[in-house]
Amino acid sequence: MAEEKQDGSQYEVWLNIIKDSFAKQGYKEVTTEDLWEFCLSFLWKHKRPARYFEEVRDIMAIEPNDYFTYASLKAQVYSVSSLDEMDLNDLF
Repeated sequence: MAEEKQDGSQYEVWLNIIKDSFAKQGYKEVTTEDLWEFCLSFLWKHKRPARYFEEVRDIMAIEPNDYFTYASLKAQVYSVSSLDEMDLNDLF
């Protein structure tokens, strides 16, 4: 059951609606996979709704500002190079 809860295929219709909404607003690069990752990693990070209709309600409420806040935080936090990989000579 937990494996089924991670699969976004049953939400694909709703994710496509939001993706198309983003595209109409000029954000054509956002995919359904990006939106699903946003739901799992940010929107429902601490507690995922128990009911399907609650999950759909949350998905339908996603705004571009919400998604891009997550994307910018993800870029800042998760894309950090280790100090061993950095060329520190450029800093001096």
